[in-house]
Amino acid sequence: MTSSEPSRRQPEPAPPAAPAAPGSLDAPPENVQRGVALALIVLPAGIVVWDLLWTFGLVASIVAFGVSWGALRLYRLGSNGAFSRTGAIAVLVITAATMVLAYISGFAVELIPSYLDVTGRSVADALVDGRFWQQVFAAIADPRFTLQLVIAVAFTALGCARILIAAFRSTRPAAPLAPQPPSQADEPRA
Repeated sequence: MTSSEPSRRQPEPAPPAAPAAPGSLDAPPENVQRGVALALIVLPAGIVVWDLLWTFGLVASIVAFGVSWGALRLYRLGSNGAFSRTGAIAVLVITAATMVLAYISGFAVELIPSYLDVTGRSVADALVDGRFWQQVFAAIADPRFTLQLVIAVAFTALGCARILIAAFRSTRPAAPLAPQPPSQADEPRA
């Protein structure tokens, strides 16, 4: 560069844009499939935790809380942060399915040792044996376990209700603003 040439300055790069708020027009669209796929991680985790507590004779609402909280957080992570009524329904279904499967699994965990003693089979063989599952569902349907089922459902509802209600409320559109009285500036001038 010679002294007679004017110096050219490179334009300064624009500052990075702040991320758009979920639900705004600039926000990325909700990726429901990815959100559901990521939220499904809680299904096996919830079943394992339920089974561990079940073996100690506990039915805890903390499992339902953890499942619903985890499903909601993972759904939002997978869906680009966006969250709609469809997402809330997905989180509800994942939570309910996890807790139903956990309850069935709890009975299976309880019955498998006696089944293995009687049949002499391995755990893998028992899990694919239709007779084992018949015994599991017969035990679930036994009237002696009705109270246990009611308690499990009650604790599940207590554990996840607050998170699921908040999830559904967060999908409602904001209430419209009350109409403002016309100001003097809005009145036509004579």
